[in-house]
Amino acid sequence: MRQLIYPMKEQYEEFIIDESKFSGYAQSISFPKNEEEIREVIKELGEKHMPITIQGGKTGITGAGVPEGGHIMNLSHMNQMKDGCLLEGGNGLIVVEPGINLMDLRKEINATFRKNLLFWPPDPTETSATVGGVAASNAQGISRLLYGDSRDYIEALRIIDSKGQAHFIERGKKFTLPSGKSIEMLDAVLGKEGITGVISELTLKLIPKPESIWGIAFFFEQAEDAGKFVDTLKRDLPKSKNAAVAAAEYIDRESISLIESHKGTMTKIKELPNIDENRAGMVYIEIHGEEEGIEELAESLMESAIICNSDPDEAWAVSGETDVEKLRAFRHGAAETSNLYIEKVRRDDKRITKLGTDMIVSNLTFSRVLADIQEELADAGLKGCVFGHALENHLHVNILPECYGDYEKGIGLIRKWAAEVNEQHGEIVGEHGIGKLKQRILGDLISGQYIELCRELKSEFDKENIWNRGNIFPEKAGQV
Repeated sequence: MRQLIYPMKEQYEEFIIDESKFSGYAQSISFPKNEEEIREVIKELGEKHMPITIQGGKTGITGAGVPEGGHIMNLSHMNQMKDGCLLEGGNGLIVVEPGINLMDLRKEINATFRKNLLFWPPDPTETSATVGGVAASNAQGISRLLYGDSRDYIEALRIIDSKGQAHFIERGKKFTLPSGKSIEMLDAVLGKEGITGVISELTLKLIPKPESIWGIAFFFEQAEDAGKFVDTLKRDLPKSKNAAVAAAEYIDRESISLIESHKGTMTKIKELPNIDENRAGMVYIEIHGEEEGIEELAESLMESAIICNSDPDEAWAVSGETDVEKLRAFRHGAAETSNLYIEKVRRDDKRITKLGTDMIVSNLTFSRVLADIQEELADAGLKGCVFGHALENHLHVNILPECYGDYEKGIGLIRKWAAEVNEQHGEIVGEHGIGKLKQRILGDLISGQYIELCRELKSEFDKENIWNRGNIFPEKAGQV
């Protein structure tokens, strides 16, 4: 019988940490290549009462795929496309394994639908993230503004339970929990961070690619002007019959400086010009649609930016997937380089992890949200990168501690923000999940109603309690 389970050794150390730099430990690890191997691993571990942590590309930033004892089931070898078809009306379906990453998914879609150009709209900027990870963590990407939630583009999936049995779940199927709450079965898996079982297959909905894509970056000498520009767009977003704004991303000066300090090693952006050091921030806008409509929207956006003191001669304006990808890579650099900063600080103190927010307060102006964040960071004596989805007031604040004292202050500030967001009836977890790290930082501030739902789903779908212990709600994760 072939060996599927390996004892943890030094060669597997990279699998006990993710991009949040939250780290753990495990007794063993496996890399199943199909459902049969998943079942074999479950059977063997079940005899030992061993809990299992499901893991994909390790790009998560909440520690959800990081084990604290037990076994790691890494799905990176389940990375194949299995089927694809074109539907009436121009949409398509593609069936994939959970370990396929976003970059390879795009290649498979392009190869399969050469005559009918289609794409999968969820677009987290981390292209090495896996589709299974996107589904499990509720990752969204920068174009949710136009295309909606990631879950809208997952039509069906297969999930393996703790007894090794496979269940096919498709859109529209519902069930009722013992408490009487009715829920769509897909939602028992999507965004639930692996606590209900392991995804072994996903059926994704594809839609036609836009005829053209433009990306425009506007720069502002004052953060207040960037805020006013976003507020203007929130009040009256330019519209066209055949084009639309797909993304509006804010990136602050601290983020820009970090990105440019690593620019020489970042292939996609190294040719972009340097940004004037006197610019306090930028707003990146992406427009999808037909060329005529895009030009109309671009002209309107430029007029609004000028009114808000953005110099049109400094703006970056590009078209086509290749050049737009460079601006997307610059936006992704905000997250990537803040993670690199934490990695560097951890060399002196392993207790430090990523301190990033994922909060949404929709009933305030963007200017107010941005100003409050900047003021409170300064009052606390902390550095931080501020970037994210501007029109949704969905900013990711990455605190950059210089020592463990700063780290502790950062936790206090994040908890303060979370309490205020709850008072405003906002969301303290938008798209990255809770995992183990945010569960420990936010704890009692996380919605009790959501925690109870997850507990009920856990007891209903994972009666043996083997999957992803310690995610979402506190629980001993180690071996029974």
